[in-house]
Amino acid sequence: MLEILKKSFDKFDGLIIFAAVFLFFHFDYGNLSTIDKIYIASFAVWSVMKIVRVCITYNNERDKTKK
Repeated sequence: MLEILKKSFDKFDGLIIFAAVFLFFHFDYGNLSTIDKIYIASFAVWSVMKIVRVCITYNNERDKTKK
């Protein structure tokens, strides 16, 4: 499983996650601007797409070991 995660994540993914954690801790959730809402939505979409990519990589690796 660790090999699959290594194939799915790179340096920029770590940078995106680090930036998201930093920004999410510094948001004023009582007074979100439009830019903040767009960033939250885009990070949610990125997260879903990253999960899909990990699932695809997992299925490809599983199929390779069966052959």
